[in-house]
Amino acid sequence: MTPWMLIPAHVRRSPLRSFLTVGSVAIAIFLFCLLRTVVTGIEATVSKTSSTRVITSSAVSLFVNLPVSMWDKIRAVDGVRAVTHWTWFGGVYVDPKEFFARFSVDPPSFREVYGDRHPGGAIYLLAEEEWTAFERERTACIAGADIAEKYGWKVGDRIPMQGTIYPGDYEFTLRGIYRTSNASFDQQTLFFHWKYLDEMQGGIGSVSTFTSDLESPELAPLVAGSVDSQFSSSANRCITLTEQAFQAQFVAMWGNYTLFLSFIGGAVLVAAFMVTLNTLLLNARERVTEVGVLKTLGFPDASIGLLNLAEGVALCGLGGLCGVGFSLAVEPALFSVLKAFVPTFSILPETSAAALCIATALGLLSGAIPGVMAARIPVVRALRRVG
Repeated sequence: MTPWMLIPAHVRRSPLRSFLTVGSVAIAIFLFCLLRTVVTGIEATVSKTSSTRVITSSAVSLFVNLPVSMWDKIRAVDGVRAVTHWTWFGGVYVDPKEFFARFSVDPPSFREVYGDRHPGGAIYLLAEEEWTAFERERTACIAGADIAEKYGWKVGDRIPMQGTIYPGDYEFTLRGIYRTSNASFDQQTLFFHWKYLDEMQGGIGSVSTFTSDLESPELAPLVAGSVDSQFSSSANRCITLTEQAFQAQFVAMWGNYTLFLSFIGGAVLVAAFMVTLNTLLLNARERVTEVGVLKTLGFPDASIGLLNLAEGVALCGLGGLCGVGFSLAVEPALFSVLKAFVPTFSILPETSAAALCIATALGLLSGAIPGVMAARIPVVRALRRVG
């Protein structure tokens, strides 16, 4: 038999101490959910890429351009259904602090690979008339729904841009606002005509990367080998990777983010454990006489220990629930801040479940030590203690 009714009384005895303990666990669990979701979001961004697309970039560096003349040779490789290209533009809109991705593309081929002309369905969703307007007008552009909402852009608006990598004053006309069907692709990018960029720069004739859409995912190794071998002896050596491998390579530029974020999360959880353990040890010390009375009344040592253990689980469990609840409540706000870096940011059910398990484990660990101490204290010694 265990006097469970004493747990609420113990919590109310030192309300400030109990509140701070629950709060420390809640903060630790909230940070765990946030950091873990960043990791799972990045992993999802990589894993949800297409297996029928391969990306060709310079073998020297991602920041070295390739001649656009490679386009026809890549398109002629067996197994390639369509080819398009992307060129990182950079540039400044209003203020250098207002950052979002800007790429120049070839609209017709971009539509074949990512738009409604792809047999497997569109990634970038636009109305037919928006695609047509984007293709026909040299200074036309399309933008993601999120970035359009941020700046209040509407179809037909003029968007001035100052070039940085490619100097000059550019002005685009917004002809479409897209949404994406795949969470790995964000809605915060602006696309415009590569030919407009090429003309403004006097014929640069180069692009950042080529994307090839394949007839079958099984052809990826053969196509990659064929493309790379064509240019292996030229001044434009290239490397062709699946879209997933390319994304993983890009993410790898951040370093070992998993280890870094895990280290931060682990440090926070250890700190929460120390706070909880200290609280329960103080509580146990203040209740030595109470333990003596309970043992005199016939409560066994196991019940005394279990009472302290249950108190630890109750405090940490409540903190865990508060932490998970708060993280779910602020998830939309966190997504609006982090979606530019983690388009798939979403707190998964398994993350919430893991957080609650960790909170319970913290309660068990921090409650076990004072529980054992209370169970082992002799009755005579406990009754001699006053206060």
